[in-house]
Amino acid sequence: MTNLVFDPDELESARVLAVLVPGALSRIEIFHPAHVWRDRGYGLAFYRFPGLDGRPEFPRLSISGAAKEIAELAAQYPDKPVRLLGYSTGGPIVLTAAAQMQGDVKVAAMSLAVEAGGGVRTGVAGLADVLGAAWRRGSLRRREVWLEYYRVLLFGRTVLTDAELAAKADRLIAGHLDRIVMPEGELPRAHTDDLRQWRLPQSFTLPPERIRFFVGLDDPVFSQDQTLEFARRLGGCAVTGYPGQGHLLFLSYKRAFADILAFFEGHEIDNPDSVALS
Repeated sequence: MTNLVFDPDELESARVLAVLVPGALSRIEIFHPAHVWRDRGYGLAFYRFPGLDGRPEFPRLSISGAAKEIAELAAQYPDKPVRLLGYSTGGPIVLTAAAQMQGDVKVAAMSLAVEAGGGVRTGVAGLADVLGAAWRRGSLRRREVWLEYYRVLLFGRTVLTDAELAAKADRLIAGHLDRIVMPEGELPRAHTDDLRQWRLPQSFTLPPERIRFFVGLDDPVFSQDQTLEFARRLGGCAVTGYPGQGHLLFLSYKRAFADILAFFEGHEIDNPDSVALS
């Protein structure tokens, strides 16, 4: 059973094959802004995470297994350019998939997860943010704590001191409430356990100019320093940053999808809201 969702007829007739991979605790619907890419001749395929979008919760996510499925799909269309977009944990998946591909391949990673999921540094910062959310809510109820933490995920820790930004976060959460995935049961571990072991494949040879990161400069999960360090590991790939944005770019700054398409199409990113970090 495949964990990819696509229309075979659409992929067959498409000019470009695009595979979009969400991250932990996110459904494929986060890529709704990318549906307009079809008007540019893109055929879209989506990878489903365990327990979401009709996929069973077990087995847990295997980054190498997901990458293998994506590479096998791309191999069915050897004459088409392949564009890979991964969000958060989806970043390691598409990078691992790209290591197994030949031909015209580009990789975009939005709010990407770095090697080993950021290790202790990310773990400690995340724990502090979650404990802070519990303290502010005066509750240990998972739903209440998660929704409070979601505000920080949207715009970074500035949301805690900026009343206007906090109100914007509250509006986004209220409008998205029925689609927020809660970290319940074994779902978080099913999505993240393998990330803690992940390293860039030694076989990775994609040139840095064919890779670009798109990140919020106030991302509380993976810092700017972590992102830039990982970009250097990839030979100095470009990083597009968005001031005032956090980890959930798919919700807080949907214009990022237009910038990603521009990169895929080989155009300059003309967006005054963005800054080039490298």
